[in-house]
Amino acid sequence: MQFSASDVFSNAALEGGAEYARQQGWDVQTVDAQGSVDEMNAAMTNLVTKGADALLVSVFPTTALADGVASAIDAGVPVANWGGGTGDGVQFAGDVWLDESSARMVEDMDAEGEVLTLGYRPGLPCQGREAGLDELLADTDIVQTKQQITIPGQVESAQAATAAWAAAHPAGGESLAVWACFDDPATGAVAALRDLGRTDIRTYGINGTAAAVALVESGELTATTWYNSPAQGEDLVKLLIAYLDDPDSVEVPQTVGTEVVLVTSDNVEEFLAGDPTLY
Repeated sequence: MQFSASDVFSNAALEGGAEYARQQGWDVQTVDAQGSVDEMNAAMTNLVTKGADALLVSVFPTTALADGVASAIDAGVPVANWGGGTGDGVQFAGDVWLDESSARMVEDMDAEGEVLTLGYRPGLPCQGREAGLDELLADTDIVQTKQQITIPGQVESAQAATAAWAAAHPAGGESLAVWACFDDPATGAVAALRDLGRTDIRTYGINGTAAAVALVESGELTATTWYNSPAQGEDLVKLLIAYLDDPDSVEVPQTVGTEVVLVTSDNVEEFLAGDPTLY
């Protein structure tokens, strides 16, 4: 179940799991929740009613999916949540708090200046990443301005927020940066700064999408944290299938990590030479 059809990164994780399931002879159905937790709850209940054997959901916190999870529990259907954490009825989850961009930003800014934080609180990945940033900044002299973006429309809303913030922070003063809790709004920030001709503001994303890595390569995005989302989704589906075969053979609850690389101008060429999975 897609959080949103426009969220490239989370959908890459789901498709990694879906492709593995198809290879094992499973029938896979995909539903777009369109950024609505109510839609995802309804879709979970609907699929369980139709006889789904397992569910792979994304982004929304497990605590927000109580109705859908209750349906799965009643039917004995295991659930994995990429990005939303484990909980009662959700046996498996993907660790999506893998962020090296924030620490790099603090280092680049010498722990002082101002940052525009582009967050998205309905999604647990962004909740956790923003909380991690808050913790890092607590010991610095960096001042945050927080702005929540919208989904769908994450690129456009980030672009508008960045343009307004940049207008209020002229060049030539303190160190400036824009931090986004995932890469889509980071690309919107880059677009805004390009339109304004501002090269003095650093930009940081998380997820390592193909678009973000290309912007790092061109020198417009300062850094992104890449990790292998499709492999993570595949691992979640492997756990679901193993659990269905023999529940006692699998550790529950279980959170799955994956490979992580901080991509910057210093290593982007070497990173791309390794032919990484990009989405």
